[in-house]
Amino acid sequence: MWKSWFPSAVGLTLVASPAAVSSATAQAIAQLTPQRVIELGGHGVSETLPVVSSVALGREGSLLAVVGDDHLVRIVDLRTGRLLHRLSGHTDWVRAVVFRPDGDTLATAGDDRRIRFWEVSAEQPAGSLPECQQPVYSLAYSPDGQMLGSAGFENKVRIYDATGRLLRELAAPGKDIRVVTFSPDGSNVAAAGREGVIRIWETATGRVVHDLTGPGAAVYALAYSPDGGLLATAGQRGTIRLYSPDSGEPVADLPQRPGSVLALTFCGGNTLAAGGSDNVIRIWDIASRRQVARLVGHTGSVTTLAFDSAGGVLVSGSFDTTVRVWQLDDQPKMATNRHGGSRGPVRERQ
Repeated sequence: MWKSWFPSAVGLTLVASPAAVSSATAQAIAQLTPQRVIELGGHGVSETLPVVSSVALGREGSLLAVVGDDHLVRIVDLRTGRLLHRLSGHTDWVRAVVFRPDGDTLATAGDDRRIRFWEVSAEQPAGSLPECQQPVYSLAYSPDGQMLGSAGFENKVRIYDATGRLLRELAAPGKDIRVVTFSPDGSNVAAAGREGVIRIWETATGRVVHDLTGPGAAVYALAYSPDGGLLATAGQRGTIRLYSPDSGEPVADLPQRPGSVLALTFCGGNTLAAGGSDNVIRIWDIASRRQVARLVGHTGSVTTLAFDSAGGVLVSGSFDTTVRVWQLDDQPKMATNRHGGSRGPVRERQ
């Protein structure tokens, strides 16, 4: 897979680095710079740029939702970089954003303890759920869009139906849950946080399937492989651990890297992207347990990742107040909007 796009990738250099699978040999690791940098600003030039907490892709990768500490929800046309909507309604830091799989509804949540819903084409919230007891840090839709999972700074994971009705409360592994996610077939839901335990429940019944011991310390990121055969976990220690969700047994640890891992996403069945507090996104080949690329350019912690499999596009958000777009295969490159697009809050920097 990687040989097909490395020669034509934007900003490619090769650097010598110790092999992930052996300290005795060295290998060339591709180093990529972003295809595009989207800066997020306000209507006034003096407005402080927001740090980016979460990004989400909708409508087959054409729409990008971005949230951060300025309480706003931005909807951007990813192909042009043009700002489509600037949604207000939250009253504090927005921590999480997810598109419903049909692409028409967006859910957001954060420190104001509110889960809000938005119609993509609207400028106002479409509704909200009753105020939660604590800030909400993570949201996830089930693959069929019929359930929404939420988790945050309390000892519960909540599952809602498509109408916002609470289906069940699940006893969480700790009081500070940082991430919740559904398996690709929707049969299970997993969550983890500061306690370092990853709990997997059966979605239909709420029964605990497994309690997995993470690679140590807090867990900040979870990601199922597209076929559901692996669950990747990572957090404060910088080690990525792969589990079999069926057996609950660890499969492998990817070598520890500097800093904390804050975001994970699979970019195809055998490729995993990881971003964290060292400002670098690392691309791993799962079969060989080998790091095959470094994506560089962020100047702050990489907090969020989203991948569009149809276009081979990875999107990252960071505390450096930017969103960066990376082309990860030899699909036709997205058009670069050098002169057009938004003249307001969203700007493209080449």
